[in-house]
Parts: sequence; C-alpha cells; structure tokens
Amino acid sequence: MTGIYLGGGGSEHDEAALWDEVFAPGQRVSIWSFAMPLGAARTGSVQWLSGALRTRGDFTIDAWGLEGTDTDRSAERLHRSQVVAIPGGNTFDLLHHLQQSDLLSALDAFLDGGGRVYGGSAGAILLGADIAIAEAEDSNDAGVSDTRGLDRLAGAVVRPHYQPAQDSELQQWAKAHQQVVLALPERSGVVVTGTAEHVAARNVGPEPVRVFGPTGHYTHPAGTTWDLSES
Repeated sequence: MTGIYLGGGGSEHDEAALWDEVFAPGQRVSIWSFAMPLGAARTGSVQWLSGALRTRGDFTIDAWGLEGTDTDRSAERLHRSQVVAIPGGNTFDLLHHLQQSDLLSALDAFLDGGGRVYGGSAGAILLGADIAIAEAEDSNDAGVSDTRGLDRLAGAVVRPHYQPAQDSELQQWAKAHQQVVLALPERSGVVVTGTAEHVAARNVGPEPVRVFGPTGHYTHPAGTTWDLSES
C-alpha cells in the first residue's frame, strides 16, 4: 500500500485538510528540507514546518541535513519515523541531493514498509514519475540529467501552485510527453493509496484538482476519488 500525501504548495492553513490526514500528534516526523540551500534557508524551512506541526500537538521532530553536521543517513534512523515530510524549494536541488545520498531508494523502502510521505510543492513533484515539469519554475543549477522521480503515482507527474491560466501550457505538456499531470492549487491536497495496479487518488480539498491527460483534462472537486492508473 502507498501512503502518499501531495500538497499544492500553500501554507499549513491552505493545506489544513491534508495535514489533518497525514499528521497525528505523537508521531515522529523526519523533515527533509533538501530543496532549500544549506544554511539559513534550510533551517528556516525546518523551523516553519516543525512550528506548524507543534500547533497541532506533540510531535518528535527529526530534522535531516542541518548545517552540514548531519551524517547519519541510515535506514534504521529513517524507519524510526512514521512520516517523512518533504517541503518546497528547488526541485532539481532536492532530487540531486537524494540521488547523491542514496536516499531515493531509502524513501522507496520506507513507503514499502508502510511509512507515510508528505510532499509539499517540490516534495510533491518528487513523488511523481519525473521532475522535468518543474523547469517552468525552478533552475537546474545542480545539473541534474536523470530527472526521474520516485514514480509512485502510476506514471503521473505533479504541478503544484496550479492556476487556471496554466491550462494551455499543461495540456500541451501532457500531450507532448504522453503523461498525466496532476495540477494542484495551493489550497488543495491529494491522498494517494492503493497498489501498483490500482492507484487511487482522493482530493481532500478545499479547491478542485485538475488532471491533464494527452487527450483532455478533467476536474475533481473536493471529496472525489479516482483511479490514477486509468487516467
């Protein structure tokens, strides 16, 4: 079973319905803010996310990769947590770091073992089949050539921060790449469950989610569920 939670890239208030489902007091949460540069930006990302969580109750926070002192990348450390939270930033920097640290395979194993992964913005894009769709917003200064993501969404890719003005661009992308694009507004969240054969997506809202395929697009209001495997 998958345990994936895709955030549209808004604040904790914008994504409140999604956070209600993935984060429960008492959990140990690993925060991977690798999409942010090492230093003040990464520390600020961790502080924001951990602070937002603590307004919801008691959590044990395990922040990875702060100030270059974090050398423990063991699977044992990862599997002590119930949730891995991957917030936003530069998607290419995020993927580059995970490739160099062998953490992509560790994240795969974490999900296979029943763990949950929350991805907001760059983190959500990472969970799709490919991150190249992020080129519209993020610079590839890291020189990533292999842009394959974790591919946990039945071959779909993710576009957070979606606005209707992007419809033409996303329809063209879906057709040119023969891929399904999940377009998530900032005030939305999608819960993904199921098996490799039948991947179910549920929009927890509040705003509708758009799905662009090679031959057209569909709108899924809050509360609806669809089979990503058949998109």
